[in-house]
Amino acid sequence: MPLTIQQQEALTVPLYKDYRSLVPPLSEDLHKGQGGRIGILGGSSDYTGAPYFSAMAALRLGADLAHVICDEDAATAIKSYSPDIIVHPYIKIRATSDADEKKAHAMWMQTFDDIGSLLKRIHVLVIGPGLSRDKGMLQSARHAIEKAKEMDIPIVIDADGLFLIQNEPELIQGYKKAILTPNLVEFERLCKARDIDAGDKHAEETAVQRLSRGLGGVIIVQKGSIDLMSNGEKVHAATNDGGLKRSGGQGDVLTGIIATSLAWGVGYQKGIWKHSSEVKEDDIAMTACFGACLINRQCSQLAFKKHGRAMQASDVLEQIGPFFEMFYERATPRADWAAAIYG
Repeated sequence: MPLTIQQQEALTVPLYKDYRSLVPPLSEDLHKGQGGRIGILGGSSDYTGAPYFSAMAALRLGADLAHVICDEDAATAIKSYSPDIIVHPYIKIRATSDADEKKAHAMWMQTFDDIGSLLKRIHVLVIGPGLSRDKGMLQSARHAIEKAKEMDIPIVIDADGLFLIQNEPELIQGYKKAILTPNLVEFERLCKARDIDAGDKHAEETAVQRLSRGLGGVIIVQKGSIDLMSNGEKVHAATNDGGLKRSGGQGDVLTGIIATSLAWGVGYQKGIWKHSSEVKEDDIAMTACFGACLINRQCSQLAFKKHGRAMQASDVLEQIGPFFEMFYERATPRADWAAAIYG
């Protein structure tokens, strides 16, 4: 729904130079992995494309490594899409269904151990692309979320991962390193789960702000004609034009771009490369999410201009590298967002 004038006046935009500061330099001083290691849990037997789009978007933006944790029946397909993705067929839905209770329990314990071991090697965990609503897949996602929280890892949750949160909001309640990326329908369901009226025309604050606060300050990225994001206090809006074709997979592309941007934020915070520390710690995640939304929208627009109605998510992937190079390299550090995008 349209924002009220009061709500529009409360919107803010982080500085372009702050997002630019989060981007690690291409330097001989950095080694493999320091540019971002992303883990994606998803990929069921029916949905193999979504984790591919998230992983490739993360890599195209500039992450060094992308791991996909998936059902073993999905692994071969995902591996065949690209040799650049590291695929881990840890989840064994069919095998555990066919096994007796004792053997199935042992297999699940091994799955959980494997997931926990992999989480030690990544900067950001993505939950949801191609996850499905299979009980075993959701059980794996639940376990991964709990382990990531123990290890203080940022978590990006999308697609059927949001279905899990809708029904079990306590999984991420108050975990401020969680980022939820709902579309219109998913957003309304999350609001309903928290007794928030998403269509309240008289509310002083935006629904995205109220939902974030209702979940204890997790960041909500509400995808739509404009992308709104909030940590319960600030509200940013990415308003640049996107493409007009709503092909499947574009949301998965966004999760990958957000994941890499957050991974860069982790490196920035840890001082992996030399920088002036201008971006405050509390602003890093919101700045990363804003920049990711803006980049995704612009790449979608470029793909739509080239392909029109034929545009697919794979076409958006092709635009990420060329656009980001121009976006980052052409603009001076002190440029504003418009100058960075349009020159």
